[in-house]
Amino acid sequence: MLSAAAQLLLPLLFGSLAVCSPIDLVERAVLVDRAADLKAEYDYVVVGGGTSGLTVANRLTENPKSVLVPGVQVPADYSRNYQSVPQPGLDGRTSPVYSAAVVGGGTVVNGMFFNRGSAGDYDAWEKLGNPGWNWENLLPYFKKSETFTPPRKELADKYPISSDLSIHGTSGPVGSSFSNFQYPLMTHFFRGWNSIGVPSNPQPNAGDATGAFYGPVSLAAKNQSRSSASAAYYRPIAGKRPNFHLITGKSVTKISLNKKTMQATSVQFVARNHTIVHTVRACYEIILAAGAVHSPQILQLSGIGPKKLLSSLGIETLVDLPGVGYNFQDQPSMFMSFNYSHYPYPSPDWFFSNQTWVEKELARYYRDRTGPLTIPYLSGSIVSFLPLQKIASNYKQVIKTAATVALGPLLPAGAGPSILAGYKAQRDIILGLYASPTETVQEVAFGGGNTVPIAMLKPLSRGSILINSSDPLAAPVFDYQTFNHPTDMVIAVQALKKTRQFMASKPMQEVGAQESFPGISVQGDKAIEASIRTFATSTWAHPVGTLSMMKREYGGVVDPQLRVYGIKGLRVVDASIMPLIPATHTSSTVYAVAEKAADLIKASRK
Repeated sequence: MLSAAAQLLLPLLFGSLAVCSPIDLVERAVLVDRAADLKAEYDYVVVGGGTSGLTVANRLTENPKSVLVPGVQVPADYSRNYQSVPQPGLDGRTSPVYSAAVVGGGTVVNGMFFNRGSAGDYDAWEKLGNPGWNWENLLPYFKKSETFTPPRKELADKYPISSDLSIHGTSGPVGSSFSNFQYPLMTHFFRGWNSIGVPSNPQPNAGDATGAFYGPVSLAAKNQSRSSASAAYYRPIAGKRPNFHLITGKSVTKISLNKKTMQATSVQFVARNHTIVHTVRACYEIILAAGAVHSPQILQLSGIGPKKLLSSLGIETLVDLPGVGYNFQDQPSMFMSFNYSHYPYPSPDWFFSNQTWVEKELARYYRDRTGPLTIPYLSGSIVSFLPLQKIASNYKQVIKTAATVALGPLLPAGAGPSILAGYKAQRDIILGLYASPTETVQEVAFGGGNTVPIAMLKPLSRGSILINSSDPLAAPVFDYQTFNHPTDMVIAVQALKKTRQFMASKPMQEVGAQESFPGISVQGDKAIEASIRTFATSTWAHPVGTLSMMKREYGGVVDPQLRVYGIKGLRVVDASIMPLIPATHTSSTVYAVAEKAADLIKASRK
């Protein structure tokens, strides 16, 4: 049990998604403005105030303790946008690397889609040596984080949406529901996929996330507003729990260890644009939740990571963990464009061309919380998720060929033997998922406008996030290695062709769908591949895997208890621990991981 005198510190640094304003922070939290006002030590220090950090901090303060969050003051824009190194698979172009810079992290700025992967996505984690990390054991944590509200009757009658509550949570912090408006074109979407053999799936969150479906978004149903990590886990309790302290505008620069005991002891941080280093101690544990983009950077700066890399930068290696910063995964995406000669207006593209309509709909939203402004901006949750066998008739040959590809030459520079061993184990599991009719590789997202995004959900390529300076405020080097594994491009070509088949279906031709980009003149697999390399991007804004939960001999960084190998009192609880990216949007999975992590931490104190 956590004692009543226990104290918790949450440094807020880099996060995921949430909506929060400076006024909210001052009015609702114990806001510590100056580092000098902090306590000298806390029982727990949580580094990161995004989705996972706020979730864990909330659960660890359910009993009387004190929490501090060193982190990010809400800036003018809510994201830091980095760039990758040039990607050979994208004809030398770079791709953005998104990192939210707001209390609550990515849930403030994301597309709000609140879906889960298929069961096999999570069962694969257990197969990599992580007992208890599977669909069956994660489902209670998906449910624990969620309050699901079924759609209105008129929406449920029109679209394939199940109102079954059995696989949803009904009393969790995060609102999960449906916008109360939808564009007329959307009925054509479902009829179009059905006409080419892709069935509708009314319940995609029960372990089979395939087919055309209308999924929930992270939405507070009552007032049709974004339900973010700060709204769900922070603001409701911050004013009621004086043990929850928040300090903003700070960057964590190092986690210090006792070299004799290998115990994580303290966190160092600086105010942005300042050089004065402040330190706060942790009596029990330091909990790293800075996200897949920044958590590996913090460990590397702290002397925890690949020895050769750290030595080259003059950083003393305290724990040689070759996997820190490797196994970087995201979902490459492509954006096609279509015009419609018989569009059933209104259209979401009117947000850019019809100011009168926008003003009218804004007034409508504020008056009665309905209309198109209840749909996430440039997003939505009507999608088609397809297994490989639905997009490639020769899928068995695709899998067979993928199994023959030599993996060693595909790894990022500096990757050692353990990284290769883990990559091979992952490859074998992924090819099994490729053969399954319930595990998906392609997403077609459809908001009803001219742009139609396509995401490659389960890539085989692996990248890295590695520091190239001992300066803690310098950005690390981001390398996605997009399309480095040839099978990823094979699948991308088939995915584009499948999207064309859908757009050519009778229901979509009823509205006159015509491709405008990349254009109907781009035909044949070689031409399509060449075109994809000129316009695809490396990211679907779902970075994971850089501190993977795997066996140490597989290049893993944390064990199934999320403890960093070789160190006492240090855990990681964010998306960086996911060894394989699930074929889904990742926010609901991050919540589930963090909820489970909180229980693991609590149990360790009993």
